[in-house]
Amino acid sequence: MNISEDELEQRLRALFADERLDLPPPPPDAGTVIVAGARRRRRRRHTVQAVAGVAAAVVTVAGGLTMIRLHTEDGTAVMSADGTGVSVKPPENLTQGRPPEPSTPGPTSTQSIQATAPPGASTRTPPRPSSTPSPSTLADVTSGPLLAADGFGKLKLGMSEADVAAQAVTLSDAQAGASCTVYKAQGNGVPAAASVVISKAAGLVVVTPDVAVHTAEGIGAGSTKDQVLAAYPAAKEESGDVVAPAGTTAEYRFRLGETGVVQTSLTSATQDCAG
Repeated sequence: MNISEDELEQRLRALFADERLDLPPPPPDAGTVIVAGARRRRRRRHTVQAVAGVAAAVVTVAGGLTMIRLHTEDGTAVMSADGTGVSVKPPENLTQGRPPEPSTPGPTSTQSIQATAPPGASTRTPPRPSSTPSPSTLADVTSGPLLAADGFGKLKLGMSEADVAAQAVTLSDAQAGASCTVYKAQGNGVPAAASVVISKAAGLVVVTPDVAVHTAEGIGAGSTKDQVLAAYPAAKEESGDVVAPAGTTAEYRFRLGETGVVQTSLTSATQDCAG
């Protein structure tokens, strides 16, 4: 539809002349109302910020309270909220109408604290250590040469007279018996002179050194009977001596005196000679 410019202008004039498009005049207090609304919005914003700050403070205090430890056993309160400790203890002897008595300073690091038993409690005196040491606390005997479980130096149980002579050991002072002979053995092949018994059938069966010796288990001159029994649980007493196994084919014979062991011999378990 084509509208001429005159007709379009008339319609626009009629439209602009319509009273319904007129804006009502603002009320007289419009400025006051606008300023009051702006103030209300500003107060709301400040209130929200304050509430947020209080909430943050509450969270911080709640986190610190989780670090509080109360010691009610001795009336002492210890609080630690930021890594530092504060100890508070109420004054003792505090009664109504009576001022607190001055407290006695506690012991310093250089003072000793002696515990006092409560009334009615039984006191026990600690047992005093025995003046006699136990066998396990006595030192092992290591003085003198070693009398091993199989012989003395190069002398070995079971050797014949020829074998003994081949070990640079000289046999002298022979005392012949029916089946065995007693000799004095000495030389480079033995640590010290010794009395030996050689059987015609079994060879060397007894070695008794003339000096104080010790065994590999630490038993020797001066060892007590209890020490011998502790070192050799299978030992037994025979005619005042203590006989202890030395390996599977030999045994030690310890002669005891007032000071303990005074002589040690090594004997073969299978022999045909006396003692």
